[in-house]
Order: sequence, then C-alpha cells, then structure tokens
Amino acid sequence: MATSLPAHTRLGAYELLRLVAQGGMADIYLARTGDQRLCAVKVMNPTRAGDAEACTLFLDEGRVLGMLDHPNLANVYEVAKEGHCYYLAMEFVHGADLREMLAAAERADVTLPYETATAIVAAAAAGLDHAHRRCSPDGKPMRLVHRDVSLSNIMVSHKGGVKVIDFGIACAAVSEHHTNPGVVRGKASYMSPEQALGEDVDLRTDVFALGVVLYELTTGRRCFSGASDFERMLAVVRGEYVKPSAVVPGFPPGLERVIVQALAADKHKRFASAAALLEALEQLAAAEGWQLGNAPVAALMHELYGEAPDPFVQLETVTVTDSVIVEEQSDSELSIIIESPLADAVAAQATVIITRPRRLARGTESDVSDDQPTRGRRSLPAIFAPRFAA
Repeated sequence: MATSLPAHTRLGAYELLRLVAQGGMADIYLARTGDQRLCAVKVMNPTRAGDAEACTLFLDEGRVLGMLDHPNLANVYEVAKEGHCYYLAMEFVHGADLREMLAAAERADVTLPYETATAIVAAAAAGLDHAHRRCSPDGKPMRLVHRDVSLSNIMVSHKGGVKVIDFGIACAAVSEHHTNPGVVRGKASYMSPEQALGEDVDLRTDVFALGVVLYELTTGRRCFSGASDFERMLAVVRGEYVKPSAVVPGFPPGLERVIVQALAADKHKRFASAAALLEALEQLAAAEGWQLGNAPVAALMHELYGEAPDPFVQLETVTVTDSVIVEEQSDSELSIIIESPLADAVAAQATVIITRPRRLARGTESDVSDDQPTRGRRSLPAIFAPRFAA
C-alpha cells in the first residue's frame, strides 16, 4: 500500500491539504500558499530519492516546465528539495483528465460531440506547439518533445480550459538526462512507431500521440490494442488500427482524414508540426461549423459535473463496520486507507465520508495497464460508438 504525507504537512511555502493522485514516481497533492492560493504540489516518492536517474528526471521536468508559458500548459512555480523530499509546485487545474472525463460521460450516458473533441485536441496542439518552439534563455532551441501525451496527461478544467501536463519523461536539449538509444519510455498505446522502436524522436512523436487521443475521444475505442505491451507496440509500428468510419457510422470524412494523417506510421507523412495539426483542425471546424476554444468544453463539463465541485474535497460514501482502519480496493486503480473515529460504534454500521485519491498512470516506462479500454476498466458496449454525434 502506497503511503502519503499527512494533511497540513509543509514543504517550503506550501501547505499540503489532501492527496489528489498517486503514481510510482510521485504523488500529487492539492496545496495552498500563505496567501491562500491553491496549487498542486508533485512530491517525489521518498523510495526513489536514492535513484539518481529518477531524481534527474524529476528535476528536469521542473527545469523544462519553468521555461514554458502558455495557457494550454500547466505553469510551474517552483522546483525544490526539502530535506530528502523533492517537490514541484505548479498550477492547480480544477477539473478532470480526459480518461476521467470519458468515464464520467459513460456513466452519465452523455454523448461526446465531435466539436468538443476537436476543441480539446486543438488546444492541446497549441500548448505542445509552444513547447516545441521554445528556446532556452540563451536563445538555443530546446527541442522539447513530451513523449507521453495521452488521455491521462491532458487535463480539462470546469471552465473549459485544456492543459497538457506531466513532462516527466520529456526529452530536451537542456535536459541533464538523455535516454540511451534503444530505451523505450512512454505508454505503449500512445507511442509513435519510431518511439516504440527506440529510435530518435522529434515533435512528430507528439503529433502522433495527439492523433491517438483524437481517435479515442471521437470513437470511444482504443486506437492500438493488444494483450500485451509488445502486441500494442507491434500494432503501432505496423499502423494497424480500425478506421474511425468503420467504428462509427457517419463519421465525418474530414475528421477522419485529419486522424489518419496524424497517425501515419511514416513520420514524414504526418503533419510536420503541432501547428500544422492545429491549422488542419481549425480548417475542419470552420468547414463543419464547429466552435473551438473553451465554450464547447465548458458546456460538456457542466453537463457531466454540474457546478464545479469544491476542490478541497472529493467525497464518496462507504459503509464500514470497524472503528480503526478500513481499507478498500475498488475495481478501478484506487486504494483508500481511512481512520474512523466511530468511538462506541465498533459493532454497528456507520457511514463515513472519505477522500478518495485517483491513481496516476503507472510508471514512466511502457504502461502495463494500457490494455484497458479507453473509458476506465470496463469494456465499451458495441452500441456505444454510434451514439457519438456532431
């Protein structure tokens, strides 16, 4: 069972309020500063503090993100070390990642419009284009490639903002750590063919991953599937996926053309940059009469979640029969430990409200959990895909 820091722990200028997400490399907490500003603090797992490579990757993320400034990228305030604890303070995005959003849409039986999916990916492309073009303070191109763009690494706020997050395995000219040739990092289902083969990558790797995200948002299906990482990576390298129009009757031809070009196995046949992909999405939206920007995204988030919930608490009701410690392991990737102050109610059932942190996508190497369907862990019903609407 992963441990977490207790509430009200202070790291530098930040007071940790609650655990938001857990992962193998680091945990993320909702925190606040002395002036009551909310932020997110990413804390490196203490068990990795002795791993020089892990520490370098963690510090690289902070160093690289500190050089970026774009509304579609999460801002970084500080990267520091307190005792043996490395932490990264950054902008708090009050919302959900795309995997969570899709799961909420499935539970609510809500149709995801093509317009909204296009707006989300267009915004993510704008953020990545900024990262790709950024130069270091000395004027040298950073040559930054995210390498881990996926549903779980794109956040959507309740106000409709879109943020690309988690540059933990990004490669850049300014990085202290560089992946050795033949070493594969990333999630198997979102890797570009060159990334899966352990070859040098460039910004077109992120373009490919955005194509996968757009495919999955608009079809509700995995783009590249398989029973193992090897099978998924083989499908990526071979370019083996089902065309969107074969999954969803009436799929917009223009949208399919954009997806197919972004997913070209030969990187020279893909969009040459995130900017080129963004331009294609803007032209598509104009032709279809779709609105880009925050409005369609905010409308979907309101339909799914209503008024934005209190960021301090994510509550779930469970029934417990023990007054000391209760542990729940659900069918998703969540684990909970709570201490229940039930006093004399040891033998009686009582309802306790608990905070339930979500778990981050596992690891920074190829993701062994990526054989799961796009919407959580349940397989999508065959009738779901045709319900996507323009």
